[in-house]
Amino acid sequence: MEPDRLAQLGLRVQEGTAGPEVVLPLERSVVNPLTRRPVSAVTLAVAEELLIPVDPPELVGLPPLFLDEGSDLSALEAQLVAGFEAHVSRLQEMAGALAALGLTPCVDPGTLEVRAEAGVGGLRLTLAGDKQGKLRILAVHRAGALLRTEVGPPFALPEGGDAAALHAQLSALLGDPAPRGDVGYGELAERFGPAARVPQTSALELVADFTARGERYRFVAARVRGRTFRGLIAGPDGKKWAEHFLLEDFMGVADVASRALGIAPGEISWLEGDPG
Repeated sequence: MEPDRLAQLGLRVQEGTAGPEVVLPLERSVVNPLTRRPVSAVTLAVAEELLIPVDPPELVGLPPLFLDEGSDLSALEAQLVAGFEAHVSRLQEMAGALAALGLTPCVDPGTLEVRAEAGVGGLRLTLAGDKQGKLRILAVHRAGALLRTEVGPPFALPEGGDAAALHAQLSALLGDPAPRGDVGYGELAERFGPAARVPQTSALELVADFTARGERYRFVAARVRGRTFRGLIAGPDGKKWAEHFLLEDFMGVADVASRALGIAPGEISWLEGDPG
């Protein structure tokens, strides 16, 4: 969009650090719900027929505004306000969903983004919600030391408050091997022999990591009671399979993974040894 056309609309045109920007004055009240600070104008980067909010922080990340020949200031403002109100509504939904997963969410008053921390193995992950309703891994710490930032693509929360699915999803995004101290079941059988049993009342959980067609996945099975297990497979974009099953009916991780992902068993590469 030409600068003259933008100026004719009543937008103040200026040069930003990454190219042309415009300032849109706001007639309607846009108020930060936490600080109660009113927002009187928004700065938008110009990208052909789109205007992308870049300031103030409360509005950064909202959907771009569409600019066409029929656009005027009131139409642009209506788009912005609708996007802001939808985000504020999603804030409560995302905070509730994180709490249902056993996390403790908080909202950054400056950016209006949800934050939460989750533990995976010996790692502490900082999760941040964007203004499109997705989460991302913002930072990874071990024993207080920062290891990585901005890990993996944005992802959606698993439905139904499924904490195990979230744990598997985060593990797949991290792509790290299991922490030292994990014990392989093949080693247990070797050390204790085939006569050893797991008592009926003992907790039991198994994990198998694998890759297929360039993506990393995690299989998790946890005993519910006796010989009944609950299993799931999750990848970078969430849960792929989840069912309860009896141990004697389970045909193997490769069988379940191939059917859940629509792949051949030969396409699976195990990352933590042969699951058997």
